[in-house]
Amino acid sequence: MEKIAKYLKEDNESVEGIKTLLGSIITNWAALQKELLVETTETINDQVINFINKVDEKVNMEEAEGIDDQVYVSLQKLSDRINKQYDVILNPYFKKKGITDEMDKPLEIRDFTNLLILIDSLLMHYDIEVYDEDKDLNVKVFVEGKIAQKQFGIKNFLAKTVGKFLVIANNNNIKSYDDQALNNKLVNYKKQIFAKAMFLIFNVSWLPKERTYKNTLVLNMLHSMELGNEAEDYGDIMAVILSYTQKIKNLNPDVVRECTNFYEYYLPKYLDWKKLEIKERTFLPLSQIEEYNILFAKKLGFYTVDIVQSNGNSDIIRAGYPLVKDHFVWENVPMGDKSKKVVIYQ
Repeated sequence: MEKIAKYLKEDNESVEGIKTLLGSIITNWAALQKELLVETTETINDQVINFINKVDEKVNMEEAEGIDDQVYVSLQKLSDRINKQYDVILNPYFKKKGITDEMDKPLEIRDFTNLLILIDSLLMHYDIEVYDEDKDLNVKVFVEGKIAQKQFGIKNFLAKTVGKFLVIANNNNIKSYDDQALNNKLVNYKKQIFAKAMFLIFNVSWLPKERTYKNTLVLNMLHSMELGNEAEDYGDIMAVILSYTQKIKNLNPDVVRECTNFYEYYLPKYLDWKKLEIKERTFLPLSQIEEYNILFAKKLGFYTVDIVQSNGNSDIIRAGYPLVKDHFVWENVPMGDKSKKVVIYQ
């Protein structure tokens, strides 16, 4: 797409060049999405991702000039457009309230690249600060923020945008490709999104009441991306995750410990659970479910239960579900009567 491609040149490899590029992507969003429907071995999104990563390696963000909060505005607009695409798929699904229903449209490579452009741009600018005249000091542009805020924040982006992406993916809803080159590209983008999103998850300070979102994000990322059956299959991915602990300045003090615990404990635990036959998994009646229990269903992925009504209908919680009164919850979902047994993740 020429309107975007003209910004992918060497003389635009700068902070200003990235700002201009993101602005062009937003302005030409509808036309870009239409063009991306034609899946080839290299699309304009592939070129954009390569360009952002090239600039990220080239530019020292701490010394770069021309940095302001315009990139924040661009990522807000970009996330809004991506969320609207997800909502086209999710809103009819949520309205039907069928826990075994399949969604109408699968995620395609363009959905992976759209999200990755946003994530890569966020990581590139993660540490930037701008001068606040009122406070007479530099303030961080990208902050964790509150999980349910309307403005773009890292925590909200994970719980809403990445969460919606995973709700669709968990519905066994990622397009498969017969063309090996396209399939290889999809696997590559799965690995990139996994590594970069997991770093963001581990680098956020989750409040106790928000940990269900963190836990379901991690488990549903593992379940939907399907990147291996042994811990060793994740070695290269973990190296990418840990590389950001050396690159990013604005770090959660516990981020390295979070990464270590994931690789040494939570990942092997999940992989062992995944290998169990269905009959070997733990089942409990809905009436015995505790607030901290993480449940699993084939078309839902991992979730928790907030309320079980007398008829068995439940309010279920996970990142990516509709936002209701500061919680991401799918309300009044028919689950069967209270004696029906559901799978508990152990």
